[in-house]
Amino acid sequence: SYDGDARTKSMFVSRALEKILAEKEAKRPPHGQLRRACQVALDEIKTELEKQREGTVAPPKANFIEADKYFLPFELACQSKSPRIVSTSLDCLQKLIAYGHITGNAPDSGAPGKRLIDRIVDTICNCFQGPQTDEGVQLQIIKALLTAVTSPYIEIHEGTVLQTVRTCYNIYLASKNLINQTTAKATLTQMLNVIFTRMENQSVCTYYFSAEEKQVTEMVKALPAVETADTALSVSSNENVQTNGILDDGQSVSSTDNLVNNFTGYVSGHQAAAKFSHVLQKDAFLVFRSLCKLSMKPLGDGPPDPKSHELRSKIVSLQLLLSVLQNAGPVFRTHEMFINAIKQYLCVALSKNGVSSVPDVFELSLAIFLTLLSNFKTHLKMQIEVFFKEIFLNILETSSSSFEHKWMVIQTLTRICADAQCVVDIYVNYDCDLNAANIFERLVNDLSKIAQGRSGHELGMTPLQELSLRKKGLECLVSILKCMVEWSKDLYVNPNHQASLGSYKPSEQEMAEGKCLESGGRRSSVSSLDSTVSSGVGSVGTQTSVPDDPEQFEVIKQQKEIIEHGIELFNKKPKRGIQYLQEQGMLGTTAEDIAQFLHQEERLCSTQVGEFLGESNKFNKEVMYAYVDQLDFCGKDFVSALRIFLEGFRLPGEAQKIDRLMEKFAARYIECNQRQTLFASADTAYVLAYSIIMLTTDLHSPQVKNKMTKEQYIKMNRGINDSKDLPVEYLSTIYEEIEGKKIAMKETKEYAITTKSSKPSVANEKQRRLLYNLEMEQMAKTAKAPFTSATHLDHVRPMFKNVTHGFYFGYIWSMLCSLVWTPLLAAYSVGLQNCDDTEVASLCLEGIRCAIRIACIFGMQLERDAYVQALARFSLLTASSSITEMKQKNIDTIKTLITVAHTDGNYLGNSWHELGLIC
Repeated sequence: SYDGDARTKSMFVSRALEKILAEKEAKRPPHGQLRRACQVALDEIKTELEKQREGTVAPPKANFIEADKYFLPFELACQSKSPRIVSTSLDCLQKLIAYGHITGNAPDSGAPGKRLIDRIVDTICNCFQGPQTDEGVQLQIIKALLTAVTSPYIEIHEGTVLQTVRTCYNIYLASKNLINQTTAKATLTQMLNVIFTRMENQSVCTYYFSAEEKQVTEMVKALPAVETADTALSVSSNENVQTNGILDDGQSVSSTDNLVNNFTGYVSGHQAAAKFSHVLQKDAFLVFRSLCKLSMKPLGDGPPDPKSHELRSKIVSLQLLLSVLQNAGPVFRTHEMFINAIKQYLCVALSKNGVSSVPDVFELSLAIFLTLLSNFKTHLKMQIEVFFKEIFLNILETSSSSFEHKWMVIQTLTRICADAQCVVDIYVNYDCDLNAANIFERLVNDLSKIAQGRSGHELGMTPLQELSLRKKGLECLVSILKCMVEWSKDLYVNPNHQASLGSYKPSEQEMAEGKCLESGGRRSSVSSLDSTVSSGVGSVGTQTSVPDDPEQFEVIKQQKEIIEHGIELFNKKPKRGIQYLQEQGMLGTTAEDIAQFLHQEERLCSTQVGEFLGESNKFNKEVMYAYVDQLDFCGKDFVSALRIFLEGFRLPGEAQKIDRLMEKFAARYIECNQRQTLFASADTAYVLAYSIIMLTTDLHSPQVKNKMTKEQYIKMNRGINDSKDLPVEYLSTIYEEIEGKKIAMKETKEYAITTKSSKPSVANEKQRRLLYNLEMEQMAKTAKAPFTSATHLDHVRPMFKNVTHGFYFGYIWSMLCSLVWTPLLAAYSVGLQNCDDTEVASLCLEGIRCAIRIACIFGMQLERDAYVQALARFSLLTASSSITEMKQKNIDTIKTLITVAHTDGNYLGNSWHELGLIC
């Protein structure tokens, strides 16, 4: 009945007010205003109920009392700092929100442009005053805020949503009570789940949290906008809770714009056109971005304290980000604003945490990357490449990385290498891209070295650690081959299923021409790591993927290997490298073509570029002139132009070579700045350029003890301007600029082509990490690279063979220089030869069996015979074998040979000779 319902509803407010008045603390003088507010509210409630019973007032359409009117006593109670009074008030507010007795939709009279619900949430949050807050009050705050976020009766957005998350975050960090910490963390996870689920549901028109959506929408639209700071979640070092501004780009966001929000300005360039279609999307964006920025906060120097706020904050923010990504729906996976946020904030956060020495932080970074690879790879081609190079491959390749870090990387790679779609995608998108690193090839080579135990002694590993790492390396290699077998399984015919043993098998040439399958050799299904999802509101979708033509990718791969070999040759002898690239049709013959190549190819040795440009013969001079003429110095001041000039190469040591280079630079500068009146001729620019280089060396070289003064520099340049002096102020400015920042002569970088499983040699680890961070930040501003989701079966053939059919001065240089199957065979052979561990032997035999299957399917006779011969050798039954003690691994090898003969007999060709000898 209505009366019974009214009594139930009044109970929450009346009992809470009466309980507050009964508290001893409330009777003290400082709380006089609280007592009066409680009594006024009780009297009004009593009068209202009596009128309703007498029928003198009509029952309201919504709640029997306007609970929003009675918020003042609870606000004062929350400000009382009495734990019992505060707890009673919070408990009542939580119940009122939970049952819809408070909606807070009315405007807040004390804050124009805001709603009462924002003030209510703010009051609840302010009850937390840091670690000294009563533990019971902490739990009540958590409970009330969770109710506010999840309630179907109220709406909070933007700054208010961030405030609820921030407060729970701070309670988790500052509370000394383990139960409260655990509860706060669980609440954070639940809040995020609600925020992102609401956003996803709204996008498909199932905004199920409010039955009064239209009314609320119109009410919010009618409110004037108010600018509020987007707040981060942080605890200061002295444990006083504080709010820090999260927007480092100087922008603020409106807390109550309207539900259809045109939110822009958080990304640069062409990306700024992206918009949110609903305020719920904006809520999710702000929370996600805040968590990313929290995870970027640096830890202090020295070993971090596991209990420190800084480390706990970083870990919980990464955990929450991982949860968001793992549960991401189609809108989050495809909406351009969220994709941009991942690039601009999350990937940069990973660049900072992915090099952490703290195992928990590093492990979480790997887990987040794995989720990005699973769900977002079509949008993050360039970022994934950098993460592979700077994290995975760097840790596998360097002796300075710890066993623990190598182990965690290998564990992550085991999961990646178990997915066929992902493995083939890595090969197609990186190894077959002229502008990308050979990720697949380097990965196989690195895993092969680990599987052979070639890095164990360098790291000082225990024998058990070395064996564990070797097993994991083998497991990854076997997984890769299993993926390749799985990918090409539609081409395999089991001889036991054929009508006759002479059934037709297409040749390798027919395979390459795509004649083997009516369907064009496409996969009919994709595996678990495929990131294809349906497009949501404002999504970018996956329409940017490039066509999946295996022949085209194989041509690109061959061109890439030619270019890489040419660069290797250039870095040893420039003329030889240029000649090779020209013979292969990969480089033009004109001076302009070569000059452009020297400008664009960053992997060239800067010392060799400088030496080549400084040579005195006619053609080298022509190239040098073209090289300098391709630089634009228009409108540049002289020092800036000189910096640009010297960025591309290292000055040679021979004075005559330097002289030729500087003379051409001076002439080009004058040509680009013909309206300048400072220099009488190009000779002036030439002499001044020389003097600036000398000044840089003098001021910044540790070998020079007595540094040149400004007066000495000015004196040195007297009369250089056609027997006249340059202005003293001009020369003084040059001196001060060089003194503040030297002209960086390009250092020689030992760039090794990625086919050799190497990486740039950087001066130190700190510098490498800095370059990695800058690379990630820069990528957030660049246009995305198209990502190919592989489908063709025939990609496996070049993946496995990976042979360059090139010639170098008359002989085949490529043979065995970049074969993926050779490191695989080496790993399996060494494992069988040197290790009696049954698990190692089993992995090796399984890998060899997979390799034979792939070689058979694609008609690769050389590779097939090599693997079968290896198996035969380890059986100890060949004619050349001197029979020694037959071990279990040798018996298992014989069993594997028999299995191969049974399952792949029709494909073995000449390899039957080996089997026949054994039989």
